[in-house]
Amino acid sequence: MFIPQVTALTGGLFCLLLRPCAPLLAANNSDDIAELRRAIRALEAQNRVLMKRLSDLEVEKSWAQKRSPVVTGQSGSSGETAGRKGLEERVHHLEATLTAHEDATRSIIRDAISTTGSKINESVTLGGSLEVATGWNEDFSGRSEGALALNSAQLDLEIQVNDWTLGSLVLEYDDGGDAFFRSTDGSEASIDRVNIDTAFLVVGDTQRFPLFGKFGRMILPFGISTGDPVADVLTVEDPMTIEIFEMRRNAIGFGLEFPTPVLRPPTPPIALKPVRPLLLNPLVNSLSRRFGYSPPPARPIRPTYFAPSPTPPPFNVGIYFYDGDTFSGKDKNGWEPADHFSATIGFRAGGNCGRPYHQLRDFGPCPWTLDIDADYISSVFDSRFLAREYQVHLGQIGIVSGVALSVKATLGRVSLVGEWNGALGETGFSDDSGNTIVIKPSAWQLSLGYQFDWNPWVESIGAQGTYLAIGYSESRGLAGFTRLLNGESVRVGRVPKKRFLLSMGEWISDGLKFAVEYAREWDYSTDDGGTGSVSNRVSATILYVW
Repeated sequence: MFIPQVTALTGGLFCLLLRPCAPLLAANNSDDIAELRRAIRALEAQNRVLMKRLSDLEVEKSWAQKRSPVVTGQSGSSGETAGRKGLEERVHHLEATLTAHEDATRSIIRDAISTTGSKINESVTLGGSLEVATGWNEDFSGRSEGALALNSAQLDLEIQVNDWTLGSLVLEYDDGGDAFFRSTDGSEASIDRVNIDTAFLVVGDTQRFPLFGKFGRMILPFGISTGDPVADVLTVEDPMTIEIFEMRRNAIGFGLEFPTPVLRPPTPPIALKPVRPLLLNPLVNSLSRRFGYSPPPARPIRPTYFAPSPTPPPFNVGIYFYDGDTFSGKDKNGWEPADHFSATIGFRAGGNCGRPYHQLRDFGPCPWTLDIDADYISSVFDSRFLAREYQVHLGQIGIVSGVALSVKATLGRVSLVGEWNGALGETGFSDDSGNTIVIKPSAWQLSLGYQFDWNPWVESIGAQGTYLAIGYSESRGLAGFTRLLNGESVRVGRVPKKRFLLSMGEWISDGLKFAVEYAREWDYSTDDGGTGSVSNRVSATILYVW
């Protein structure tokens, strides 16, 4: 009865060893492979012995059943019954032993594969975002048009194999609208691409040791931008400080965060209610019921547990050496660490006014956080925007250092951001029309965020529920310059003089956000090379984050 099962198990072991497991085992440590094979061979040998013993007992049981009808007399019958009973017990014991060996075999193979195979599920956190935008825009020339676009598609991988090293890889979709390629028939078309936005590793854990190193393609610390459009700002459109001065570069950096916090036991998690969406979610539910939709009985809501993040060290300093595009003189001689570096210093603090969290709901300004940073860059024209728009004149522009000052704060349900970024000196060049352009680019911004249905355990304003955001930013010295492209004069390197943003968003469900925004922009005056006009834009986006 059990012999076919044993044969199938043995065949399955050889199949598993020779086919699916072979590539996996070949890619791992030879000692682990040898140990796994030894364990499987030992189990196979034990199974062969059990098979032989079980076969002998089955034969013996068959002969006993054939002899039992010949026996007469009560005593003989009783003896035969006892013999059969003992034989059946032995067979049952061997069957149970064989089943236990089968389970042990499966367990050993499962454990071996889990320890020698890929650890991607244990070491890699996968995330990302998809955003679709639509809207209407009236530009500075008075022309209006509608638009529908895949605004962003991003895939984030965070890799942590050990406690002291963290890797980050961000892949980003680019519709190719800023680059056109000529085809064989002479026409021009853009090509969609997937680019590596950032890819870096951080060595160190400042919760346990003050020093750390950071290596790879990263957003340099200059202003509030971290490269995360969801976390940096609440508005759909970026303020001009980020649009103009965001620095994404290949760099190596070293930093220090101090004093190192005292190690304490983790704070026990607290069960709390999530922030409720107040507009779209209730509206959709109400309309669906009016049209006859009857939702199934609601499942019990699992409580959301909140554990306050570990308090980071209050002070931080760092220096980064990056590969820049700007250079002094007529020729660029590769990477010049002395010409291309940035430095940062910051302070952060927070508190709950000495009150327990459950008493803070009606106590407006608490809990509170404060983050103050001052950053230096050797050349502001190494930013993503300025390096691209002023590329043909970087040899004339040379090295122009810059500073960024920023303050970020939260006071209960309100968030505040203030920032100024700019060059420390003027620079000049001649455009394609022969005009001498002298500029000293800079920008500043103020923004305000307000969280509805707030509770004191909310760590990030606008990361859940319904929120409102207002932003205002201005630029200086960036009215642009004239370039001759295909025989036509085109104004490039320009941004609006002023930008006002009013945005409202709601996380309709987990990871799904809908936002609408009104933007009004003012161009530079005609004396500065602009049009002196005003533009208006209304946009709506739906964003999915996981």
